[in-house]
Amino acid sequence: MNKINASTYFPLDYQDSRNRFREQAQKLGPDVQIEEWHIPAKVDTDLFVDSAYLPATQTTETLIVVTSGIHGSETYAGAAIQQMIFQEILPKLNRAQVGVLLVHAMNPYGFKHHQRTTENGVNLNRNFSVSGELYKTLNPESTQMHEQFFSRQKVSSKRSLMLDALLMRDGKALFNGVTLDQFTKATAPGQFERPENLEFGGKKLEPQSERLVEKMRPLLPAYRDIIALDLHTGLGDRNRLHLLTSGSGADLHPELFAQLFDPAADQRIYEHTSATTEGFYEVHGALNSLFVDLATPQNRVCAITMEFGTLGHSMEAQLAALNSFILNHQGQYYGFKDSGIEKLVRTENFERSYPQNDEWRNAVIDSSRSLFENLIKRAGVLRV
Repeated sequence: MNKINASTYFPLDYQDSRNRFREQAQKLGPDVQIEEWHIPAKVDTDLFVDSAYLPATQTTETLIVVTSGIHGSETYAGAAIQQMIFQEILPKLNRAQVGVLLVHAMNPYGFKHHQRTTENGVNLNRNFSVSGELYKTLNPESTQMHEQFFSRQKVSSKRSLMLDALLMRDGKALFNGVTLDQFTKATAPGQFERPENLEFGGKKLEPQSERLVEKMRPLLPAYRDIIALDLHTGLGDRNRLHLLTSGSGADLHPELFAQLFDPAADQRIYEHTSATTEGFYEVHGALNSLFVDLATPQNRVCAITMEFGTLGHSMEAQLAALNSFILNHQGQYYGFKDSGIEKLVRTENFERSYPQNDEWRNAVIDSSRSLFENLIKRAGVLRV
């Protein structure tokens, strides 16, 4: 099979992406189960999460779940990878013992409006709690960081309040004595008190989170092995795929991971990056945790985040990314002084999610293709 030009997999916008997903899903044959979940919004009436489920044809040994767009503005790459899976990976799959579930654009509002969060200001990747206990969690360190470094006024400059406090010392970034890594590890895991603060996980399941829980609840007990891959962009080295887990270890069955992934042998394709690595972090309420919460004792779960680096991991790149992220979030809740600064901030922030660069697009598809080809071969579900 000839490999298709990577750029053709990337959608123009939300509606184009949705149309492409549904078109490819409908080509899968009579046994594909296609669903659409309408997501209510104040203005938009045409927001949907779409899914396509191909059940195993004989015995239910392995379920592969691939989700895109939990952070809305990151959906471009995730949707492109799903197009590649439809056209290049699924035709190679021996479906006798493997089922596949693809979920497109978990955050359609964010996708349509180039926003990380939902219309309710919720980071869906901090929103998953089957029991609801997570929403009672307090994060005083995050509150403290916001009091020090987050401005609650209209954005009037391309420099955030945090960047104004920056002091470089021996190659390290300090903000009134707080290192960049300390700030990241305090705020990035999530908080459940104020939507106007960074990384708000909500007070309850968002509608699409609830629908995904309902979808997965009967599916997981039917299979033994659950391989879940959630598609993201942003963190890490530019043009490089990083495999991340939540940091708890509960979402990574060691034997299943060892069967499917070999970080040393696969070094050309990806880097397996620990949550303790500087610039990375543990996440509470991640989509990956859903599979752990719903798993039975018989399930082996391997839930992984596929994260494609955009701006890069140098100190300069990390500071630029943090600055645009904070300013965009500040503007979302407190507004912008004028349209000029708004356009500048939103454009720079969107670059964190979707670099307008063919080299980056090619790297996303090439590494994803190699990863999924290895995965189905090592899982023993490659058609021969």
